[in-house]
Amino acid sequence: MADPSVILIPAVLIPYSACGLLIVIYAWGRFNTPPSNRSSTRQALYWWSGLGYVLSALMLFAGLCFLLQAGEWRTLLLGPADNAALSASLLATLAMTTLLPSIPVLKRVDEWLLAVFLDWAEIPAEVKRRAALMMPRSFEVTEADVAELRETYGDEGSGHAWTRHLRGQRGEGLELSQYRFTRVVKLYDRIGKLAGEPRYSHFFAETEGEFGELDKRMGEFLRRAGASLTLAERQDGLDEGEAFEELIAERRAEFAQQCSEIFVALARFLARAVLRSERSERDIVRRLREIGFSAAEPMNLPNFPIDSLAVLALTLFLYLIIASWMFAQVAGVTGKPVNGLAMAGKITLVRLVTIGVTVWLMQRYAFFHRMPGEPLRYFAYVVNGVIAAAVAFAVCLPFDFANAGNMLPPALLSFALCAAVALCCDVWVEDRPAPIWLRFAEAAGCGAVMAVSIILLYFGDVMTFRAGSLPPEALALLITLPSGLACVIGGYVPHIYRTAHRAALSRRDEAKRLSDSARPMLTALAERRVSKVGSGGVAKRAPKRKRILSRAAEHGVTRKNRRNVSAGTADQPALAELPRQPEIGGAENVDALV
Repeated sequence: MADPSVILIPAVLIPYSACGLLIVIYAWGRFNTPPSNRSSTRQALYWWSGLGYVLSALMLFAGLCFLLQAGEWRTLLLGPADNAALSASLLATLAMTTLLPSIPVLKRVDEWLLAVFLDWAEIPAEVKRRAALMMPRSFEVTEADVAELRETYGDEGSGHAWTRHLRGQRGEGLELSQYRFTRVVKLYDRIGKLAGEPRYSHFFAETEGEFGELDKRMGEFLRRAGASLTLAERQDGLDEGEAFEELIAERRAEFAQQCSEIFVALARFLARAVLRSERSERDIVRRLREIGFSAAEPMNLPNFPIDSLAVLALTLFLYLIIASWMFAQVAGVTGKPVNGLAMAGKITLVRLVTIGVTVWLMQRYAFFHRMPGEPLRYFAYVVNGVIAAAVAFAVCLPFDFANAGNMLPPALLSFALCAAVALCCDVWVEDRPAPIWLRFAEAAGCGAVMAVSIILLYFGDVMTFRAGSLPPEALALLITLPSGLACVIGGYVPHIYRTAHRAALSRRDEAKRLSDSARPMLTALAERRVSKVGSGGVAKRAPKRKRILSRAAEHGVTRKNRRNVSAGTADQPALAELPRQPEIGGAENVDALV
């Protein structure tokens, strides 16, 4: 096998760097395929997960380069197709780019890594969760909105005859159908206005074709829905018998279904737009509230428990000072006091940072924690431990240069402890406080994990003290003292994690309660505002019934064929006639759905 130090020669480093750049480009392209991935989750989740996948691809590339430098592995991987003229870096690059589909083992590894990081980024779960909350029932329309829409689109003389059916209050029968229609029009109008904002320019450029199709579908909906509502208005109040009323109720149920379907399509597009363009959760919620989803609330990510971790850090530091003195006395180790303080500071900093990273990952990313009813995510806990080990290794670097200890044992112990802490945090996912015995069980479990890890590292000659070099009483302290530290962490950290989670749920419930209580006041203010706007001539009253009937001839409607038109047998559109969709229920169930 070639000496790995050869790679550091500039003449060799440049080709490796170029190949690594190609790996980055191809990996980023795979992560961003299809392009809708970019708008299917929050920006922070997207960038961190994409970075993780690219780094994993680079690590896989480095491993392939290392293996291909050995003749045995090269023959095993490539067989008779091997070309001695090709370098290891070039072969690894080809294997991970153009030849990836033809190498089953490598392809499966890459697909597995991609699936892991897409799950970490919550693609497409995040946009689905957002859109599921943006239902017609949660979308508000006021008289002020109606006045603004009529001012924007004009009236019948401007070619928008459907504006006469806009309505800012719920009602029964025809009025309820007009209100549902108005919700769709307002949402469509708000999405159209987003296209003119610089922040949303990239999203609408990427989805130009999709938005064009949605715009075309909406135009057809407005034309046919407006005609259907006009016919319904002409027939409103007629007493044609029980069969006629049942027919009208059926048509209104179909119209409600069509309004709901076009609203859901618009809401999904809007969810992608805000996820792609808004920078933070606060900006997303603010934008949705401005558009009309006044009940929109943050996902209520728990606050990072910085105060509780500060108390933990002080406790650990004092504990380590006492523990290092006890160990020095028993083992007969002498040294300067500053070294003891440096060792205590090093371990405290490592434990604090790694535990903080563990808690932060579990709070911010759904990949690392489970929901109620889901099984434990053991692989996620291992990944969390690996990240904690890497962080511990980086934290130990300056201390290692100052001769304050070895970097490897703290990193390996951080892996074991943080994986155990992540598991303990995820054991209890209910909204109520955990039983008191669970804290003692978690403390004992983390202490046992630390004890086993120290024994394995000591007898594996990984620690500073070689196996057999310590007397029995010193070895007992070497195992007991760090295990006691782990017991404190195991009994404390999962508790503060669950406390922060319950506090987030309480804030969500309180915000929802305040939003519900303030909604009637906001509606009254909006109605007062529109009454002033209407006096200025902006809000126009709907045409008189006499004017409607005078235009019946334009649609070929007479009293003779009104029944046929309502049933959809005339040449004109039937009441609420739109492309047929599967039924969702009778008229009595429509209000519950939309």
